Amino acid sequence: MLTIVPGNGSGHEGGKDHAPSLIDEIVREGARRMLAEALQAGVDAKLAERARQDVA
Repeated sequence: MLTIVPGNGSGHEGGKDHAPSLIDEIVREGARRMLAEALQAGVDAKLAERARQDVA
């Protein structure tokens, strides 16, 4: 999986707590949902474009 967080990916380099904070989890989940919706919208648009081409 691609990561944009340097180090071990915990986001807490140098800190005692290696578990992600609640806000980190909320932000990551929100980002995942936005990306999934954007990807689905792109797929839907491409399929609709294909369907219009098939009809023409």
